[in-house]
Amino acid sequence: IMILNIVIPDHKQSETENRPLQTFPAWNVEHVLSGQYGKDLNTWFSDQFVFRDQNIHIKYLIQKFTGVKEIQGVYLTKRGLIEKTAEVNKEQLDRNLNAINTLKQNFPDLNVGFMLAPNAVSIERDSLPKSADALDQNKKIDVRSTLEKHKDEYLYYKSDHHWTSLASYYSYQTLASSFKLDKTKKSDYTIYPVSNSFEGTLANKTGSLKIKDKIDIYVPKTETDYVVTDESTNKKSRTIYHSEALETKDNYAVFMGGNKSLFHINIDNDSKKHLLLIKDSYANSLIPFLIPEYESITVVDPRYYFDDYTRLIQNDLITDVLFMYNSNTFVQDTSLADMLQTQ
Repeated sequence: IMILNIVIPDHKQSETENRPLQTFPAWNVEHVLSGQYGKDLNTWFSDQFVFRDQNIHIKYLIQKFTGVKEIQGVYLTKRGLIEKTAEVNKEQLDRNLNAINTLKQNFPDLNVGFMLAPNAVSIERDSLPKSADALDQNKKIDVRSTLEKHKDEYLYYKSDHHWTSLASYYSYQTLASSFKLDKTKKSDYTIYPVSNSFEGTLANKTGSLKIKDKIDIYVPKTETDYVVTDESTNKKSRTIYHSEALETKDNYAVFMGGNKSLFHINIDNDSKKHLLLIKDSYANSLIPFLIPEYESITVVDPRYYFDDYTRLIQNDLITDVLFMYNSNTFVQDTSLADMLQTQ
């Protein structure tokens, strides 16, 4: 095993854990004296250990069959893997809520809404933080009751922390009522299954075996032409779907190609509404339902966006603002308030 560890080339990425691996560290005096070289060497040995992926899977099986119910904040259930509720960072949560209120105060003519997506573990519980009552001037779009009515359906992936396209579809109907958008029926869409072998973040985290999900996309039968511009690369596309992601570990990136700082979606329709969507990755599968309702959608992920958002409101003629987060992210997020308070 020692010889194999030495002769087998380093791997730069773990497909099982979906993360970069430590390659053999470059030697230098400064790192040796500081102790960093030793730490990097230990990490390299752990990351590059031969049969590492198999050992991760074996560890998962041993834990499961010995009755372990939780691994690294992930519950092992009959339904699949469910992410544990995140601990609320009260100070940061208050900063986020205050920053959202400040946006509304600065732009009183905007239609501002806040939608918090419950995570799988919370769908039968009260997932909306009590502090959210501080959103005094904004529409609080609560999708819990809608999702609870369909809780026995395929609303959450068994191996991933995201909700499914079906959950996004149901949630859009609630959003449509609040934002005065057209409601839709399932029959308005052609539903395409694009993957039957999705192994998501929770599977990567626990090392689980044989828990696979399917991914569906909902395409309106009444076609709408649009152009998506990824402002980080200036690349344009006529679809929000990225089929190449289905050949990678992160199948969920089929929606929007993953998380980027800023997208512009310009739509060919008769709408006069312009949406600013400030979001985390849960919103990626919601966007297909929003496209027919707006002339343009500006999509911002505060984790990667560091410019002045007020220019977007002015330059993109924004009429509606939607904050769309999952509850675990929102109660800990540090980037939203920083973006909204930077002007």
